Amino acid sequence: VLCEVPESYEAYRKQQHRWHSGPMQLFRLCLPAILKSKGLKFSSTAEAELPLWLICYVPVFMSILNILPAPKSFPFIVPYLLFENTMSVTKFNAMVSGLFQLGSSYEWIVTKKAGRSSESDLLAAAERETKSIEQQKIHRGASESELVELQQLKEHKAEATTPVKKANKIYKKELTLAFLLLTASVRSLLSAQGVHFYFLLFQGVTFLLVGLDLIGEQMS
Repeated sequence: VLCEVPESYEAYRKQQHRWHSGPMQLFRLCLPAILKSKGLKFSSTAEAELPLWLICYVPVFMSILNILPAPKSFPFIVPYLLFENTMSVTKFNAMVSGLFQLGSSYEWIVTKKAGRSSESDLLAAAERETKSIEQQKIHRGASESELVELQQLKEHKAEATTPVKKANKIYKKELTLAFLLLTASVRSLLSAQGVHFYFLLFQGVTFLLVGLDLIGEQMS
């Protein structure tokens, strides 16, 4: 659904950070009450055994059901999994910041969606419409020379509002992991472990692309 998709990679990072930081803050707030609970005994241990079909087969079956309505998305499964592995860095940082009340845990930025206009966008559109009506009124009583000047002013504003591509950010943690994974892939290749080599190589390249901010296109 386009209206629920973050408009950029940076917006997606902030969304995931907020989603993973919040539960850890709740855990930190509820932990004292859990430890003080009268029914809790550290000497007693609780064990739960989950069947293999519940751990392995059910997630695979649910993934297949999600793919069936859109079979064209099947080739993107592996790239998506590699990308989500890179997001583990952002999610882990969010969990740590939420647990220890770090500064980033208090950030609350509403994710701007690709197919939905934000409040600021609607206000800007209303302002443009108001200016357009005022300019139409000016046209009726303006001379030819004034109309030429007004047209030049419009062209100048249009050039000034042309979207400019932002400079790519550098994510040092992702780049560090990319270096480690690519180094491990070379060692795996030299030791003739092919399966490990392909996974480490593709995952390392994915971390490299994310670290250099080559995912998506950032426009201002």
